[in-house]
Amino acid sequence: MNPEAWEETGLFDPDAPRAEDRRALLEYLSTRGATLDQMVEAHHLGILPAVAGDLVMGTDRATLSVEEVAARCDVSVERVQRVLLAMGLPVTAESRLPEDLGTLMSAFEQAAALMGEDAILAFTRVLGAAAANIAEAAVALFYAELGPGSGREGSDEVARAKTAETATLAFTSVPGVLSRLLLAQFDRASHRVAVTRGWSVPAGTEGEEEAPAGPSEVVALGFVDLVGSTAWAEGLSLREGSLALSRFESAAWTSAVLAGGRVVKMIGDEVFFAAPSVDVACRIGTEVCRAAAADPLLPPARGAVGYGPVTPREGDYFGPLVNVVSRLVKAAEPDTLVITEDAAAALPADRWHLRELVPFPLPGLKRSIRVFAVANGRHD
Repeated sequence: MNPEAWEETGLFDPDAPRAEDRRALLEYLSTRGATLDQMVEAHHLGILPAVAGDLVMGTDRATLSVEEVAARCDVSVERVQRVLLAMGLPVTAESRLPEDLGTLMSAFEQAAALMGEDAILAFTRVLGAAAANIAEAAVALFYAELGPGSGREGSDEVARAKTAETATLAFTSVPGVLSRLLLAQFDRASHRVAVTRGWSVPAGTEGEEEAPAGPSEVVALGFVDLVGSTAWAEGLSLREGSLALSRFESAAWTSAVLAGGRVVKMIGDEVFFAAPSVDVACRIGTEVCRAAAADPLLPPARGAVGYGPVTPREGDYFGPLVNVVSRLVKAAEPDTLVITEDAAAALPADRWHLRELVPFPLPGLKRSIRVFAVANGRHD
């Protein structure tokens, strides 16, 4: 510890209000291993207590230059930079990288040799986006629940530093949890795709039709959105709206997982989900609409379900069916689920009631499509 240097660098002013709190923070950070430069930089940014969290992550990990990573993997520096950029990590030739990133580069080369560079670069972007989302969500969670203005940030700077330290310690368990969760989800996804897609028959096989030109999967897709959400949100505080949307997301996630489907993504106030059958998709859609109707703050929801071939890519789905269903949801009345003609044909008649609606014109289509309102015969 060097109190004189603290004053010289502007970290500490003995005449400032709450000077003793600042002295206690500097002493605490110094005993935890913070350097003077580290504290000065954080002080200028107004985040000095957060240094305690940075110290948990460590700054003394072994590093490699980009050139060293390239040499280890026998590739060019430009190739290393391209792969790291796909991971969401922009680097220059002068950057120092954690040593274990060299392992990631080796894994990329092995996968690219098996499946092709473009395909693995696309998958690498998925990994980078997922990692960025998890990190951003963790930081947002901390500031929402424990940060400034939360009422739980601590009464002095040392308390805030200890809060940052504890939260960062908790985050360090996330990679281990994520690795196990990823394996469990991989097993779930591989079994689902084995049912919905299977193996394509090689083109030219005697007695069989020619294989499709690209990967496709026959699934049920659904969208549920909140009706009039823009006007609804204007009448709530940011926190009320955020918490209500979190409940909507939670209802969608829970309904999809329990029914055997999955949430593909949230699009603002809209959930896009996939299911192995129309029956499952309709169960998900109706449950989400019911959850919105039962919520004291959420506006009513409406949904649409379609069934047919789609192109799976990077955890998402693409194709005409996606476009149709995403537009069809606007045809539904509040608290109602509508489905396409193909979905209606695949729905068990003993479980669901169908009511055909007036043919619905969709932008971009030359003809109107047949649409049915669906209700669960066991509950409605």
